[in-house]
Amino acid sequence: MGISKKVRRERSSRGKRKGSLEETISYAFYKDDPTSYTVFYRDKEKIKEASLKDFVEGEVFSPIPLTRIVQITRNEKDLVWKKGQKELSVKQTKA
Repeated sequence: MGISKKVRRERSSRGKRKGSLEETISYAFYKDDPTSYTVFYRDKEKIKEASLKDFVEGEVFSPIPLTRIVQITRNEKDLVWKKGQKELSVKQTKA
């Protein structure tokens, strides 16, 4: 049974609001398991995918800007962020 929790908009240390993409990535790293998230991103004319942990920490992906991310899924089925949508819910499951 899953519990839905809305991703809240929070202010960063500079007073600027975080975007929903940054909030989703932050949530995955600090409150959930980043290896369970998959990032789909544009690479020229193709859509490629990688785990969120590899995408953020990997040296291969470092030159890829966040603006190329198209969507982020959790456990290969739950859509948690999609480009062009303001806010989606992050699904948590009880262990």
